Amino acid sequence: MRYSNLDFVFNPDDFRDAHFIETKRLDDALLQKGEVIIAVDRLALTANTISYGIAGKSGLIRYLDSFPTAAPYARMPFWGFGDVVASAHDDIPVGERLYGFYPLSTYLLAKMDKVSPTSCMDMTASRDTIPAFYREYARATVEPGYHPDFDDMQSLLRPVIGTSFLLEHYITRHDFYGARNIIITSASSKTAFGFGHFLTNDHSDKCRAIGLTSKGNKAFVEKTGCYDAVFTYDEIDQLPRAASVVFDMAGNAELRALVHQHLGDLIAYSGTVGATHWEEGGRDAADLPGPRPVFWSGPDEIALLAQSGEGDNILSKISARTVPLMIKAAGWLKVNTYDTTELIETAYLDALDGNMAAEDAIVFDVKGLTK
Repeated sequence: MRYSNLDFVFNPDDFRDAHFIETKRLDDALLQKGEVIIAVDRLALTANTISYGIAGKSGLIRYLDSFPTAAPYARMPFWGFGDVVASAHDDIPVGERLYGFYPLSTYLLAKMDKVSPTSCMDMTASRDTIPAFYREYARATVEPGYHPDFDDMQSLLRPVIGTSFLLEHYITRHDFYGARNIIITSASSKTAFGFGHFLTNDHSDKCRAIGLTSKGNKAFVEKTGCYDAVFTYDEIDQLPRAASVVFDMAGNAELRALVHQHLGDLIAYSGTVGATHWEEGGRDAADLPGPRPVFWSGPDEIALLAQSGEGDNILSKISARTVPLMIKAAGWLKVNTYDTTELIETAYLDALDGNMAAEDAIVFDVKGLTK
């Protein structure tokens, strides 16, 4: 059987130059040993997704090499679910449901290896450009507590909670840098409130999670209960003047400068995590008070976990941490599903332009897309 493929591509030099294209058909009769064809089902678009595009463009992490396409375009990676529709691998049957890293395409050809009862790994050469964590697929239906009704929430939260999990590992590994206050910008983002959730629920004896957000999002952020305190961006001068760690999820140099100017040498560490304000990044001033902000790398933390022996079945570990927050978040996130090429392209642009409310969550229903 031959499978017609649609790929969503974007121009790394102009993120708004984005659209679907028709690409080569995949033929199950041509599968090599170990290869499978996966029908992509449901994918989530979050600020984290945009960050992959930004990091890939900069070369910091080569996300955009994972799923190659014709220049000048690239394929942005998303997290979500797909189903195996053709298989030349003895241990991966047709019908297997896999959670992991996908392009926004109707089908993905993958060469699977390192198959365990709970996971497998895509060994396609282009996937070598990123850490192994991003090449691993969870065999969804065997995971404890799996239910398809929660696929959308898993797609939305599990990957960003993965980053939250790594942030938690990082800050505890550094003993909170001796600081009491952990200041998290763009506090309405899913990575941010996941991190705040872990801090307030598991480390309240060591630190206080302080969220920074826009005035319009403050009520939503407070509703999540993921922070000990919430301030708006025009209240930065009210942040407690005490030893602090700053994690900037917004990727906004001007915002970072305001925090540094207020706290100065009281900042023990300043890390830039993401880019929810993706067009407002800029460069930090060389004379910024306090420590120079540094790019915090999730893949570096994954590598450390692997070296220490803690990296085994990391997707399952993250899944276990995601479930309690996923149940809570279902009460205050509104999932919006988009299922045509036109609607998906429009939703992507709306997300770039910040035209979504904080409680809005975006899921793309890819199965059955036609151009």
